[in-house]
Amino acid sequence: MATDLHIVSNSRSFSKVQIEQLKDEILEKLKSLNLEPIVVIGVGKLEGDWSYEFPEYYNAELDLFEPDENAQELISFNSPFVFNIRVYENCIELITIYKYRFLYEDEKIDNFNQFRKNIYDIISIFGGTEIIYLADNSCNKLSDYLELRLWEQGASYEDIKQEIINKELPFVSDYGRLKLNNLNYRSIKEVVFDEFKDI
Repeated sequence: MATDLHIVSNSRSFSKVQIEQLKDEILEKLKSLNLEPIVVIGVGKLEGDWSYEFPEYYNAELDLFEPDENAQELISFNSPFVFNIRVYENCIELITIYKYRFLYEDEKIDNFNQFRKNIYDIISIFGGTEIIYLADNSCNKLSDYLELRLWEQGASYEDIKQEIINKELPFVSDYGRLKLNNLNYRSIKEVVFDEFKDI
């Protein structure tokens, strides 16, 4: 099972009522970024643009989907681009098409700075200024922050960041220091952090 790259960011606080009121405005701002669609081998560029959906669950008794009032996420913004977005009360999450090891590879995508700029542009729409890269699928500590703290409990970005500081995991913001032969999913030794000071 692959270990996927996720990104969490600080953001302004949102309530269910606020996100309902702002959803179309946010959608238009996302569309105005004009991101490049993913190219799938044998298929070509994916079609479409940003869209949103509210969390639902399947009611087997009624054989239909209903709003999930217990979900931690408030809304999802989905796209044919590199990123999908989940909005929580005090955090946003970007789900990427990349694996966590992507950060550690010497040959990243052609324009890694454009990748970072796209992240910055997206989080700025939500009031975000910094990110922490996390991973799923039992990637030691990183999946705990993502799966247990954010997905299950709806923890804020600041809570997640403070817990990482308390565990004395060093923050690394120099991507050049990340080497693939040092990556061990069972024993993460650093947390990749970006304040976008050069953007």
